[in-house]
Parts: sequence; structure tokens; C-alpha cells
Amino acid sequence: MDIEFLDDDLRLALDELATRSGLAANEIVSLVEYGVFEPLGAALGEPARWTFSMRSIRVARRAARLRHELELDDPHALAVALELLERIDSLERQVRELRCRMLGE
Repeated sequence: MDIEFLDDDLRLALDELATRSGLAANEIVSLVEYGVFEPLGAALGEPARWTFSMRSIRVARRAARLRHELELDDPHALAVALELLERIDSLERQVRELRCRMLGE
């Protein structure tokens, strides 16, 4: 597994995000339409001008893995799966925090 340190101040163009994630640019555009990604600093109608935070790489790579491993070719299904996984991650963080609080008392 490669570890990559991401600087939140840096921005990626659409083609860079596609290259780093394994998703095609048109797949990213579809996922933007479903709210998975929020392009920064440009009008939403112009994908060539979109930029993305470096944190988008993690989500895009996860989307590429899901698409490949589960054969999720429908962007809506992929968006739903990503949303559910993000929710699971959030709940697991909350459980860890609560356990730490309980052990600290």
C-alpha cells in the first residue's frame, strides 16, 4: 500500500484527480452531479475549470475500488454506496471517541 501525504491547500484539476484515482473524468463529473464531490472555485457548468481538494483523492480512489470490486457502473449506485460508507466511517469514529471517554473516566 502506498502512503501519500496530502496538503489540503493544494488543488487538483479534473484530469489530475482522474489520473490519481483511476476514475475517468466523465465518472467524476457524474459523481459531482450526485453530490459526491464539490468542485472548488469555478462555475459548476464548466468541468474543465473545476478544481478539487486533495482530500477528494481518497473518496475518488474509494469510488474506483467500489466500481471495480462490486462492478458498480451506475453513478447513482456508486454515490449511494459512498455515502453509506462515509456514514459508517463517521459512526465508527464516534464509537471510538465514546470508548475513549468511558475509559478516561
